[in-house]
Amino acid sequence: MNPAAELSARIEGLAAAAPDCPAVVSAEASVTYAELARRARRQAERWRTEGGSGRQDLVADDPVTVAVALVAAATRGAGLLLLDAEGRPAEHERARALFRGAPPTATPGLGLTTSGVDGPPKCVERPWAAVAANSAAFAAALGLREGETVLCTTPPHHSYAVCGGIVTALTAGATYVGVPRRTGPRALAAAVDAHRVDVLLSVPLLYQWYAAGLPTRHAPRLCVSAGSPLTPGHRSAWERGVGWRLVEHFGTSEYGMLTVDTTGRPDSVGPAVDGVRVSVEPVGHRHGDEVVVTVSGAPARLLHADGRAELLDGPRRTGDLGTVDPAGHLSLLGRVGGVINVAGNKVSATEVEAVVSAHPSVRECALVGDSSVPGATRLCLFVEVDGVLDRQALHRHLAATLAPYKVPQAVYEVEALPRSAAGKVLRSELLRLVL
Repeated sequence: MNPAAELSARIEGLAAAAPDCPAVVSAEASVTYAELARRARRQAERWRTEGGSGRQDLVADDPVTVAVALVAAATRGAGLLLLDAEGRPAEHERARALFRGAPPTATPGLGLTTSGVDGPPKCVERPWAAVAANSAAFAAALGLREGETVLCTTPPHHSYAVCGGIVTALTAGATYVGVPRRTGPRALAAAVDAHRVDVLLSVPLLYQWYAAGLPTRHAPRLCVSAGSPLTPGHRSAWERGVGWRLVEHFGTSEYGMLTVDTTGRPDSVGPAVDGVRVSVEPVGHRHGDEVVVTVSGAPARLLHADGRAELLDGPRRTGDLGTVDPAGHLSLLGRVGGVINVAGNKVSATEVEAVVSAHPSVRECALVGDSSVPGATRLCLFVEVDGVLDRQALHRHLAATLAPYKVPQAVYEVEALPRSAAGKVLRSELLRLVL
């Protein structure tokens, strides 16, 4: 039996053995394992009778709805694309067109949007068997047991929440708890106590926010951070303010959950989980070599805007810089370039710059990330303008086209962007103009 079918069978087994055990809980709803199995069967049957291409999409606004759709799609062997609930209609339509227009495949699976390293956002489709097997390996690495509870602070369209949280919890027979975006310390503490959370999944920016204090009676046995490396300041603030065990994890939308460091080493995201091999290859970068991953099982495919479906098989470069020690522990040292990490969300500078350039007052522009405040990367936009820039009109233009986390927090007008002799923008020089 393949892992995707095993996931469905696992949920049916739990529905029979522990029908009232909560499977997924959110601020709006909850579902037991019995209800999850029943709703997923009904959803799979509706999709079957509707016919069509067998490729579905869902605006992922609630973890319960997402979980039902995931199980239904895996059971039926249908492709399912998850869309950001805060995304704009134009973004959704571009992603739908990529996913629904993709060439037929014998291994349909979970579709997620990804910025990629170059160009506009793409879609990645990971076969259901690969998603289920990788999530089971992540559950094993976390030591997640049946009956435990996992809480994730990232939204339910994100790979971290979907694969690292929902599918991982269901694979283990655990309970998944989702919380609203930007949940504050007091609300998080209440959720941890109410659900007696065992494993907390979050990102450095939020751990920094929560480090001021989480007034709880119950402490999770493990807190996991992903999205960008924890700084020494993050760790010391967390240890002083909260003190719960905090470790790091590395994963991507394209390949899933790749490593986890359950030992708590301050400079490592840990060794690879089962089914994953991590190595590095030189790229001539002064900060390190490029991280390369090899994932077993059916490969994912990357769906490009021009209609190409690129199979992500064999060893693949990730665009991350790092080192691997003799024991196989990976340390991350930054990005090769092209993508800005904002609290775990990957923002394509190319995509944002294309939207900005469409504004009539903008002649040239460049987007960079300001990480001078640890864990709180700001998007800074530098523009050359013709005439007078109407900043409010530019903001409305961006907000109508881009998800909120992609909209620059600071806009600077410059007479001319700094460029090399070859005419390339010197992005490294931009922040020096204002910092």
